[in-house]
Amino acid sequence: MTTIRQRIDTQHRDAIHDAQLNIYGSRLATCGSDRLVKIFEVRPNGQSFPLAELSGHMGPVWKVSWAHPKYGGLLASAAYDKKVIIWQEQNGRWQKSYEWETHEASTTSVAFAPHQFGLLLASSSADGDIGILRFDPPTGQWKSSKIQNCHEQGVNSVSWCPGTADPMAKKRLVSAGNDMKVKILAFTSLIHPYFPFSSNESTNEWECEKVLSGHTDFVREASWCPVANKGQQSIVSCGVDGNLVLFRTSNIETDEWKSKLLDKAPSALYHASFSPCGSFLSVSGDDNMITIFRENLQGQWLKVPRENKEREGMNPTVGGQSQR
Repeated sequence: MTTIRQRIDTQHRDAIHDAQLNIYGSRLATCGSDRLVKIFEVRPNGQSFPLAELSGHMGPVWKVSWAHPKYGGLLASAAYDKKVIIWQEQNGRWQKSYEWETHEASTTSVAFAPHQFGLLLASSSADGDIGILRFDPPTGQWKSSKIQNCHEQGVNSVSWCPGTADPMAKKRLVSAGNDMKVKILAFTSLIHPYFPFSSNESTNEWECEKVLSGHTDFVREASWCPVANKGQQSIVSCGVDGNLVLFRTSNIETDEWKSKLLDKAPSALYHASFSPCGSFLSVSGDDNMITIFRENLQGQWLKVPRENKEREGMNPTVGGQSQR
């Protein structure tokens, strides 16, 4: 049974669209329709303290993403104003480090890559494109490119595949779109693994490797499981049709992806993500509730029951409808 371990009064002045813990669970970043990104310190004893309130977006902020701590304090945000902003912590103070405004419509999500891939950041947009930012250590600059026309009616989310110890392993992304499709994109260039783009970088190096079906309406989010158990890769997607779909393959290079409908919600679903260990799923949508699924030893995904008092006390703005 799930229980609420801690409540944090973020004091956002409008709906909260995303909340992300860093890898240690010691920092929480939130963002919302009030155009703000907020950062909190979270302590094991249940206490939390505000650390920063970041302003720089001119519209609702949809998504935030933490970089791996090996790169220091870095946080990215995506917003309706078409911008991607990278925030950096220096001497205990957070400030804007880089701003990218090349998308032609709302930037719907943002995701830092696993640290094994280098300091890479992907963003999705309602313009149908995916943006890639790479930090170039020799110049100290961010270099950008676009994967164009990924989804005809707009891209709603982007997520990286797990990192591996193999420096020559393919880098992959999964995206969700308003064309009712989930797509896997692979970076096919065989150049140096830590410098994944050449000086004459071409977006043709990213190719659509697979199109996954399982939805009859807009797909709002597709998330790649951050761990591969015994080589098995997993992706979960959810959409306006209420479908929660799990895709799995035992060998990503040779085997087909198999799909399974985990749940059919009575209303739209907007967010779905795996826990760091990959054995739990968190799902939210129009019912303003967060539903947890757990995978048992038999490979079955079961809903974790909630206490009635928890349902009554849930903040209706968290995990609710997104208007990206």
